[in-house]
Amino acid sequence: MGRPHLLGDGMGGLSDMLVMKERMNSGSSPIMIILEKASILITLLIIVAIGLALDLPSWGVGLLFGLSLGPVVFGHYYFIYIRPILKEQKAKVEE
Repeated sequence: MGRPHLLGDGMGGLSDMLVMKERMNSGSSPIMIILEKASILITLLIIVAIGLALDLPSWGVGLLFGLSLGPVVFGHYYFIYIRPILKEQKAKVEE
């Protein structure tokens, strides 16, 4: 069997994510890439601020930060890279 199609039936791996990112960044300006990274950092900073505002101990803030790191990064990548490709694939199927 061959390799599954990008964003096919199964869950894509890290290599598929990097391929999608390169595909979407091919026409992007460097300022947009910097703004993407800045939005991830600002979101994580807000999460740390919420942990501090809740008066969590330092290990609690670290745990909150660590547990939210994956979902925040994946969420940003989903809306920036994966969703446009899914829409493009859906439009091709409907044609």
